[in-house]
Amino acid sequence: MKSRILYICLMSCLPVLFTACGDFLEEKSQNLAYVEKVADLNELLIGEGYLSGGNSIDTLNAGTVNKWGSIWNMNAVTGKMPVNNFPYIHLMDDDATEYLLCEKSIVNTEKNYIRMKAVNLHHWQPDPFYDSENAEINDGNWQNMWKRIAAMNSVIYQVNEMRSKEDDKVLCNKVEGEARFLRAQYYFYMANLYGKPYRKASASTDPCIPLKTSEEIEDKYFSRATCEEVYRQVVKDLEQATVLLRGIEQTTKYRTNQTAAFALLSRVHLFMENYEAAIAVADSVIGNPDYYLRDLKAYQRGSAVYVTSPEVIFTHGLNIMAVIHAPVVVSGSGVNQQRISSGYTTSEDLLACYGENDNDMRLKAFFIERPAPGNGWRCVKTQFNAEEVSDIMAIRVPEVYLNKAEALALLGRDAEAIEVLNELREKRLKVAGAVTESGEGLVNFIRDERRRELCFEGHRWFDLRRYAVNSVYPYEKEIRHISYDFLEGSGVYRAGTYVLKPYSQDAAAYMLPIPRYAIEFNEGTLTNEVRPSREIVVE
Repeated sequence: MKSRILYICLMSCLPVLFTACGDFLEEKSQNLAYVEKVADLNELLIGEGYLSGGNSIDTLNAGTVNKWGSIWNMNAVTGKMPVNNFPYIHLMDDDATEYLLCEKSIVNTEKNYIRMKAVNLHHWQPDPFYDSENAEINDGNWQNMWKRIAAMNSVIYQVNEMRSKEDDKVLCNKVEGEARFLRAQYYFYMANLYGKPYRKASASTDPCIPLKTSEEIEDKYFSRATCEEVYRQVVKDLEQATVLLRGIEQTTKYRTNQTAAFALLSRVHLFMENYEAAIAVADSVIGNPDYYLRDLKAYQRGSAVYVTSPEVIFTHGLNIMAVIHAPVVVSGSGVNQQRISSGYTTSEDLLACYGENDNDMRLKAFFIERPAPGNGWRCVKTQFNAEEVSDIMAIRVPEVYLNKAEALALLGRDAEAIEVLNELREKRLKVAGAVTESGEGLVNFIRDERRRELCFEGHRWFDLRRYAVNSVYPYEKEIRHISYDFLEGSGVYRAGTYVLKPYSQDAAAYMLPIPRYAIEFNEGTLTNEVRPSREIVVE
């Protein structure tokens, strides 16, 4: 008899969150998958578990090379966002700034597509999913993540149903371990985008996101689980993944493994302020001969974050920075020439963190300077050619060092923290120099190092949220995003600034709203905090 997997496809069954879908669950449904053995579940993981994009596992298996594709779905009719990754994650923090060319002769500079679509996200407006022309944008990431979580629920259930019948117990462990890792990763990202940051003192009551781990179809409405409940599930999944994936060989970095599970678990424990646990699991990564820090003194341009780098443990999904920080587009010639600039670039605030004497080799390794008429600009980590590494879902060795160093410093173990930190700095600086900070100063120094090392890899926005609610050394800041406008005949001018206040004064803006269709369908059991409107500050 064939085993049957049922998983809820929110993409096709809107506006349902986790409730029964009527006819969509009949046998004729395109979302009804049949499997006979665990090898079928292994294949299912490729399409329904891992994020596609570039040379990720699905395209590798197909023997094709998928180009960058449309990151922010270039469809002016539907206005839909992509279902790959979270293109807005780089645009809400203090590392990004608007960028427009400053030439009077430029035509349609203000029509930059990315800038049009992301303007309300970049300015932290009440409903960020409307573009500059007030067209609604479908938050496809919400749908895509729940679809994948539901699929992983089914895989985990089904593989356990098969264990007693399967001869290949190793493959059973591999499939369940990967499914648990992916479910944990997706819940972690969703929690840090749509839920409150994990505050140790109030996690048991703070609202997060809905939580469902059963494969069963439930005829019920869902509400937000607490931060404690969601994070507890993430930790449980990752801990089980580290056991299930023990001894499993990683044949491609586009599929996860035990080391990646340890690395992500160290991050989650750091967010939860479980510092001893964060250190312990970080030690399970540090020292692994298969993954280690590269010395940037031997750096050659374009090789810093290739998938073949020993620093890359695991990656899946697209690299969005290639579009957000894309080069200037030039079309036509003569009087008909149009130059449409990139919508965003690296903030001066971030670039200043590296110092001015080129001692920090990451400035050369991570950033590419592209000159434009009238002013220069830099973009980051976009030169991957055929070997692509996600700028959101990648897990790299340097983060694990920084997780451990910060945990040690927050426990007051300054000397040990500095020792770990120096292992990284010696690979990143021409002259590392002595670290003399202690206490809160050392913690902030490590956090700055984290910003320099992990910029545009999906960490900064989450980090700013957790710093603000840290129980030992809280840190928060005001973020200012300059806004430019275009006046025909005069070119680009600075219109003013949008301001995001520190978390304690502007908490609702640090959470993305759950999409309206999910709110409406669940008839009030799901709610959003009111995000305040913000006006431009003319300076």
